[in-house]
Amino acid sequence: MRTWGEDNFANDGARDYLAMLSAKLVATACEIFRDDERLELDEDGESMFMPSVELLALLCERYDVTPPKPSSVLQWQEKYLQLYDRSAARAHPDPRFRAGRRKVIEKTFRWLMSLSESYWAG
Repeated sequence: MRTWGEDNFANDGARDYLAMLSAKLVATACEIFRDDERLELDEDGESMFMPSVELLALLCERYDVTPPKPSSVLQWQEKYLQLYDRSAARAHPDPRFRAGRRKVIEKTFRWLMSLSESYWAG
């Protein structure tokens, strides 16, 4: 294991671990995304899909992990927001909550998209 700094992730093994975590988050998001039933808000959409998207953005921003390509992020965003708009009223009767939650979802996707576009631009 080669070490190049004092940081917790400043060695080859730790960077490999980050890459593995990132790949697992992408795989989880993709698996749920492909299964319409699992993507539902009351299934894995809110409990695993959106948390995976946010954790992925966090790892990309903080540790320079490779993000998914912008086309993938855009597909995730479009499908999930459409699903949210169709079904949020069933899951959350309060319209203020639904509007606030939608803003958080949009912000999370914008965050990951900006990281993805920056990374893949060059």
